[in-house]
Amino acid sequence: MRNTKMDTMRDARSPVRTVRRAIVCVLFLAASAAQADPMAVRVSNAKAAPRDAKSALVSFDLNWPCSWRQDGTHDALWVFCKVRPEGSTEWQPVHLAADQVRNPAGYGQESGTSLEFLVPDDKGGPVGMFVRRAEYGYGLACATNVTAVWDFTANKGVGKDVKVEVLVSAVEMVYIPEGAFYLGTGELMPFRFYQYTDGTQNSKPYPVTSEGAIPTGQQDGKLWARLEAQPEDKGEIPAAYPKGYGAFYCMKTQIKGGQYHDFLRSLPAEQMAKYCPTNYIVPKADASSDGAEKTRRRTYSPVSWGDGIGYAAWAGLRPMSELEYVKIGRGTMDPTAETGDTLNHPSSWGVEEWTGWRTPPERAVNVATPQGRNFKGTHGDGTPSVPADWPQDDAVGSGFFGGYGPINGHPSTRTQAARAATERIPIKEIPIPPSCWRGVRTAPKEAAE
Repeated sequence: MRNTKMDTMRDARSPVRTVRRAIVCVLFLAASAAQADPMAVRVSNAKAAPRDAKSALVSFDLNWPCSWRQDGTHDALWVFCKVRPEGSTEWQPVHLAADQVRNPAGYGQESGTSLEFLVPDDKGGPVGMFVRRAEYGYGLACATNVTAVWDFTANKGVGKDVKVEVLVSAVEMVYIPEGAFYLGTGELMPFRFYQYTDGTQNSKPYPVTSEGAIPTGQQDGKLWARLEAQPEDKGEIPAAYPKGYGAFYCMKTQIKGGQYHDFLRSLPAEQMAKYCPTNYIVPKADASSDGAEKTRRRTYSPVSWGDGIGYAAWAGLRPMSELEYVKIGRGTMDPTAETGDTLNHPSSWGVEEWTGWRTPPERAVNVATPQGRNFKGTHGDGTPSVPADWPQDDAVGSGFFGGYGPINGHPSTRTQAARAATERIPIKEIPIPPSCWRGVRTAPKEAAE
C-alpha cells in the first residue's frame, strides 16, 4: 500500500490511500477543518480493502456536527458512491451488498456515537444507504471506522486486482414518518385543495389516509381544487403516485453549491455542459478563499428543473410530489388556524430553509397534469439518466410551491402549481420564483423501527 495525493471532489486534502486489490482510493466530500462550514458533515481516514472475491469493505471516520433523533422522527445521512476504474473516464454508481435492510452484516463502526444503517432493498442493488443515530440524542455525532460493503461485481471493468477511484457523497436528510394529514386548511388560499361536497363550499380540507388512489373531481367526497391547477375531473391520483402518507426522507436543505459542483465534476465534459450554467466555474477542490467557501455552503441557484432531476437521479433520490410537500410543511396536525399555514412557516419535522419570507420555493411534481399524475416515485439509478415516470427536462408535470411573498408563502397556496419552468432563474429576479431544488427518497419500512 502506498500513499498518493489525488484530486478530491470537494476540498478534502488529506492523503488518499491506494491499494491494488479492489478499491484504490476513496474520495470523500468533506471540507478541511480550516475551511469547512462548522455545521457540515466531515468524513476522514477513508480506506478500503477486499472482503472476498466479490465485495470490498469501505471504512471511514465520521464527524456529523448537528444530528438528532427523537420520538417519531430523526435526521440521517444518505451516503452514495461512484467508482472509476483506472484508465476510464466514466464514473459508475456503486451498488451496496446487504443481507437485510437494517444493520446488515459488514456494516458497523469501531467506536463513537452508536449508529444504525439502513440499506434499501432496491431492485438491482441499492446505490446508497441511510446512516442515523441508533439512540435518541442531539448534537455532534462522531464515529470511527464506519464500514459498508460494496459489491464490485456490479461494475464494469472492476475486479479485486483492478485499480479504481471511489467517490463518496453524504447528503443530510430528514425522516418524514407515515401518517394521515390534510390537504387544505379551511382557509381561502389561491387554487387551494378542498373536498368537494355539493358545490356550495370550496374550503373543506381533504384527508389523505393511505397511499391508495385518490378519487378526484366535482363529485361528493372527492378531491378538487379551486379555479386552476385542478386534477382530473371524474379521475384519480393513481396509487403509485407518492401521496405523502407513507414514510419518506427529505433533503434537509436545498442543493448547496458544494453538492452541485461535486455533481458537475463527476460528469464527462459533454454531460457537464448540459447541467452547468453559462459562465459557471466549478470551484477548485483546494479553493481557500472566503468567497469559494460561501459558494459551497449556500443554497445553489440557479438550478433548473432539468438540473435538479439530473442531480437527483445521480444521487439515487427522486423529486417530491406536491402532496409530500404539504406533509413536510404542515405535518399531521388538524386543519385549524394553528396549523402554521402562514408566512415563515417551518417544517413540522425539522427540514431546514422551508417556506418563509426569504426562502426559495420548492419544486415538486403536481397532480394537475397527466405528466405529473404519471409519477410513480421511482428512484434514480445513480446516473444522471432520468426515470421515464418523472417530469422530463421540459418540466411539464412540475410546479413551484411555497417560498416567499404575501401570497406564495402560504403552504396551501397553489398559484404556481402547474408552472412548467425550464429556465435557470436566479434568486434576485423577484417576483419570479428562483430556481433551487430539493430531493426526497421513499423510506424503507425498517426506518420506523
